[in-house]
Amino acid sequence: MIKVAILGIDNSHAWAFAGALANKDGSKLFEDVELIGMYGDYDTEDGKIAMAEIAKCSSCSNYAAHYNDFLDEADAILVTARHGKYHLEYAREYIKKGIPVWIDKPFTCSPETLCEMLDLAKECGCTITGGSDLPHLPIIKEAIAETNAFSKILGGHVTAPIHMNSPYGDFWFYAQHLVQMITSVFGTEVRSVRAFRENDGVTALYSFDDFTVTARFGSGYTLLVYGEDNKIVQKEIISSAEHFVIALHVFYDVIKSGKSDMTYREMAAPVYIIDATIKAYTDGKEVSITLPY
Repeated sequence: MIKVAILGIDNSHAWAFAGALANKDGSKLFEDVELIGMYGDYDTEDGKIAMAEIAKCSSCSNYAAHYNDFLDEADAILVTARHGKYHLEYAREYIKKGIPVWIDKPFTCSPETLCEMLDLAKECGCTITGGSDLPHLPIIKEAIAETNAFSKILGGHVTAPIHMNSPYGDFWFYAQHLVQMITSVFGTEVRSVRAFRENDGVTALYSFDDFTVTARFGSGYTLLVYGEDNKIVQKEIISSAEHFVIALHVFYDVIKSGKSDMTYREMAAPVYIIDATIKAYTDGKEVSITLPY
């Protein structure tokens, strides 16, 4: 039996995971996975709401007093705290033990913390995955396959929602959804970004070696890819609770195989790109991006 714990219950992702892994009706997504408990800041308003929501859908009622309370029992953990600044803090000791970790978006809220996380994982032999669930959706996989058939990409346009003044990290909180669509479809090699803030959103231009992808943070989920010979790939993504289940299936496969579905470069790219985008719209300058790993 694979024993899994959820760290950070203030996110609706956590509620969906808890319901899927240990449903109130006694069913479970994986017969060989047991949700052994959860950790959250229960005294806050978010924590109280989260506990009420989880009680509606999940039979798990073990609420730990500290995020390290599952170190001796867990075989894997899901870090779902809304604010990315807590992700490494919650995961650190599990990473040190080599316990597989799924990290919600954003992985972290700084390139430095992200490198600290990945360097520690490499040193300790820990398997990490996570981020946005969008790259795993059939419609995005379809877009990737269609784009790969182009003789040449000429550019693209991507949109997604954003929360500029979120208490969970402002722009960081939601930006990885859009950015990870870009890195999944167009690749990780964004060389620079120009961006400006307007109408409670951000418009950005991401320069690759020989094409540019424009982006609008503050709209619905859409993807448009331009190819040679007037070819295009155009998709509209509708958000669904099923996306969370897809993310769990990905993590389950990672646990069983012992291998991440992402490279370190693929995990680093969204964090570095988001950080550069914030600098670009804050300072009004083009910002270069150099990825580690």
